Amino acid sequence: MKPKNGAAVLIMSPDKILLFHRDNIPTIPAPDCWQLVGGGIEEGETPEQALVREVKEEVCYDLKNFQFVKKVVGQLGEEKWFYVAFVNKDEENKFKLGPDEGQEIGWFTIEEALKIKLAAGTKILLEKYKEIIIKMMKTKNVPNIN
Repeated sequence: MKPKNGAAVLIMSPDKILLFHRDNIPTIPAPDCWQLVGGGIEEGETPEQALVREVKEEVCYDLKNFQFVKKVVGQLGEEKWFYVAFVNKDEENKFKLGPDEGQEIGWFTIEEALKIKLAAGTKILLEKYKEIIIKMMKTKNVPNIN
């Protein structure tokens, strides 16, 4: 059976990114790891609808402004849509862990994030695009990423 398609967003303030700490349940993918906010696309949802729903569920935030960056196909054939969103420094405190959603959320610099236990896909993304992400945080300009 093919795994569920998903959508995730890299939420950035001027100097940090928001990460979601998954539950420590051995039967879920990437237990006890930090990852981008997002999740599976439900039947009848567009990737954008799924993203807005997942952000609301996981971090209690009404995501309105976000930009598509890239669609990739995972190792198991699942499609994943990636987006970015920018918030001001004073908006960081508007994000709260959703009820029955993971262990915690946190704001990290890229360097701090790369030192914690990340889900494999998040680690690859942050390592590969570190310099681009740092530049995006400062400029709020999203380059074409291929």
